[in-house]
Amino acid sequence: MKIKSYFVLFNQMAFIALIVCLTGCSSHEIKEINIGYIGPLTTRATDLGIAPSQAMELVIEQYNKQRAPNEPKVNFFIEDDQWDKKNAIPAYNKLRKEHNIDVLFISNTDGTIAVQDKILAENVILVNPLNNDHLLASLNKNTFNIAKSTEDAMGLVALRIIQLNLQKVIILQYPNDFMKRGAMEVKRILDEVGIENKILEVGVGQEDFSDDISLMQTEAYDAYVFFGYKEFGFAMKQIREVGITAQFFGATTMMDPELYDNSEGTLINTEFPFFTAKDGNYILAENFLNDYENKYNEKLFSVWPAMQAYDAMRLTLNEIKKVNKDKKETEAFGDWLIESILKMEHYQGVCGNLRINEDGTSRGIYFSLYESTGKGEVSLINE
Repeated sequence: MKIKSYFVLFNQMAFIALIVCLTGCSSHEIKEINIGYIGPLTTRATDLGIAPSQAMELVIEQYNKQRAPNEPKVNFFIEDDQWDKKNAIPAYNKLRKEHNIDVLFISNTDGTIAVQDKILAENVILVNPLNNDHLLASLNKNTFNIAKSTEDAMGLVALRIIQLNLQKVIILQYPNDFMKRGAMEVKRILDEVGIENKILEVGVGQEDFSDDISLMQTEAYDAYVFFGYKEFGFAMKQIREVGITAQFFGATTMMDPELYDNSEGTLINTEFPFFTAKDGNYILAENFLNDYENKYNEKLFSVWPAMQAYDAMRLTLNEIKKVNKDKKETEAFGDWLIESILKMEHYQGVCGNLRINEDGTSRGIYFSLYESTGKGEVSLINE
């Protein structure tokens, strides 16, 4: 009788376990997703790395607190590339080896290009949350660019030069793909209307521009365009010191506090493409910026990198949370996520209403032209 009782009890337990599994679990359910981020945390362009990483961390924290039981937990790991493309592959390899990441976010355009073969071979999905240009749009199917259009944003400088009827322009350009794309777009537009212009590529880390300035003085340019990072603050200061009063224009990076400090205030009155809460969904943007300030006890100087990163991560997580409901058992996670993002009709974010094109690029983030009025202060042109 005792043996029979054990046998009955065993059958009952097995039956209960079967019912629980059929109704509440799946053998191929994904419990966790690992996401990596590569961005500049030291050396250069840190405003394009620190604030975006913290914005994405905020999204993931909110997601993990609110996720349903059948939605995977998300883990987040960060590596510093110092805004140098040579660090992209080592950082990627570390994230894969130590954390087996499924999704990679990376800010640097050159770094995005550098890891293309790796992500395709290992079926990792890459999202660039800051840059979106014609070259990035041509990369492999695993790459998404959920960000502003480089050409649209930087082209605003050329349109403003035309509006002001300036006739001779020098473009100082940092030697990376993003700044080159911006410089070439300005040149293309100015060439079309016959405005004389020249691109001068500067050195990485260059702080002394005296030789370049001596040559530029003789050319009598009436517009100086600075497409680069914090070192161009020194160039602005040195140009003003020799008495050049020509109009200054800049890239989307002009709100870096270090650039302002290096310029010793000569950055003021520089006009450049920028994006604030007013350019996006104002209510959602203000809520995000308040959440950010409360969490990190920090008020952002340049809000657009953090806003774009927030949207890019949140959009991605909105798809990832569906994985255990929508993904077929035989389907690879990377393949499923590609199709899931591409099928997204629209996303209402802090930057505006975004849509994803067939080439993996986004539309819906539109910059305006602003003028520097002080450290961390801007005013909208023609407001």
